[in-house]
Amino acid sequence: MTEPPKPRRRQWSEGTRSTLLEAGARAFAEQGFDQLTEDGIARTVGLTRGALQYQFGDKRGLFTEVFARMLGDLVVLLSDQTMEKAHSVAEVGAGMELFFTLSTEPERRRVLLVDGPAVLGWDPWRIALRTAFAPLLHHAFGHWAQAGLIGEDEIAGHAELILGASVHAALADDAGDPAPRRALEAMLRRLSGG
Repeated sequence: MTEPPKPRRRQWSEGTRSTLLEAGARAFAEQGFDQLTEDGIARTVGLTRGALQYQFGDKRGLFTEVFARMLGDLVVLLSDQTMEKAHSVAEVGAGMELFFTLSTEPERRRVLLVDGPAVLGWDPWRIALRTAFAPLLHHAFGHWAQAGLIGEDEIAGHAELILGASVHAALADDAGDPAPRRALEAMLRRLSGG
């Protein structure tokens, strides 16, 4: 059974929203949140500030949506690619390595790791990361628990610790200081017996 056609106004609104999200993602990645205006973002796609405000409230609302989509896409990529590479105690290391590669691509780094905490606020940003990555990390550390490396009751703590350390190491590595990343990778290899 086919869906009934959507009213034109709804189609236009969804198209406008999608267009603004794409334009916002490009603009935030290239210029950063502080350098952009609502008018500037909307004009890049031939729309008005009013269209942006109608869809997202303001520039911060648009950024919040861009951030959520980009974070969701990153989690899907990590999940798909780590499940192919490792389904064992090595999954944490494989996931972390891929996280470094994907999260430090310039557009993701700026939106997710640099502007994210500044625009959203520390606690909402941290909660968003924890919520997004917890299923992957809990699954990966579940392999450690099954192997007797940690207790079941330690999975959540290890997941939180590795997420924070990975974000810090990714930013440090991107800034030219590879020491935190190397130390984290070495620590995980020793702990997992790899």
